[in-house]
Amino acid sequence: MKIKEFKPYFTTDFSDEIIARVYQEERTGVNELSLRAVHAQSYSRGRIEKDGWEYNKHSVAEKLATINSFDLIKDGYDLVVWISPKSDIYEEGRLNIILSNDGGETLDPWGVPLLMDERQSMDLAKRLMKEGGMSMDPIYDEEALRRQPLGFKLKKDENWLEKVRELIPEMDEVWIEIGKGGVDKKMKEIVGLVKRAKERAQGNNILFEIEMRQMGYRLNIAGGHGGSWLSTLENRGIFSFRINKIGDEFYTRPIERNGKRICPVCGEEIGEGKGSCPKCGVKLK
Repeated sequence: MKIKEFKPYFTTDFSDEIIARVYQEERTGVNELSLRAVHAQSYSRGRIEKDGWEYNKHSVAEKLATINSFDLIKDGYDLVVWISPKSDIYEEGRLNIILSNDGGETLDPWGVPLLMDERQSMDLAKRLMKEGGMSMDPIYDEEALRRQPLGFKLKKDENWLEKVRELIPEMDEVWIEIGKGGVDKKMKEIVGLVKRAKERAQGNNILFEIEMRQMGYRLNIAGGHGGSWLSTLENRGIFSFRINKIGDEFYTRPIERNGKRICPVCGEEIGEGKGSCPKCGVKLK
């Protein structure tokens, strides 16, 4: 299978809601796990064969996990818990709670970072299996776990959040925040910031991320669904600059390397008198 070298989390032509969810799921620099919980976009079964599944070495396993989630719900499991462990390419794991309101034609997923190593993720899965979690096929190692979500049947009138709190009490702050509506409310707040950053960036993905960073929202360099645009510049000076602000405008200062005027954000050579970088669009003073 051919793997693409870089799959971004988003481009600025994505909807505001999708980008806001990325900034919940892949946010870095915050300690509260509840701030990184996300109510993901609903996912229909018909998308499986249309979507691209060539983004990294785990993509085939994740496609199978998606299929298995649909099949578990079709088989009568009301609640699906999918554990995607940390790995050499995923800096952290992911815990996904999957529901469906239409009998398994569409998934309604919630996600939260799983701050455990591979062994601890397997231990969690074994514990959940003892509590009645069922998989489509056996789970014998971390990659099998990535392919095999666990299905649970709810009792009549049993609330799914109460069931999750019972199964995974160590993440109680997350389940409480979801129950209060805090996760959905936070997403709407981030949408407002995304709109503001889009206006300033004018379609420039790199500048958009810089704008969001200045408003307190930083992304993991690489995560389960892609990578940061700023990560593509990592070898060219990224993070070795300071952003200043005058009024509503952000700017940085060019640097000198080998007698050339260089953008410290992306490493592009800049001609004399230029007020912004021709590559990443950052304003220069």
